[in-house]
Amino acid sequence: MGTWDIGPFDNDTAADFAGNLNEAAVEEREPMIRRVLKRAADPADCLDTPDAERAVGAAALVVAQRPAGKPTSSNYGP
Repeated sequence: MGTWDIGPFDNDTAADFAGNLNEAAVEEREPMIRRVLKRAADPADCLDTPDAERAVGAAALVVAQRPAGKPTSSNYGP
């Protein structure tokens, strides 16, 4: 289906990333999020769409953990 709404997990790639996070052991989740964000931030000629979609989802999870952060509320989010 591709992308169906504007939320951080409302596309196939980010929804799959969320599913992988849900299935991962608790201690593996933070390293998974860090890897996604690092890959998106590493210098490159361009940022591929799937990497960007995963990074937006990962960033939404980081923001949700802040004191005034908005919780993720997608059916596809972790």
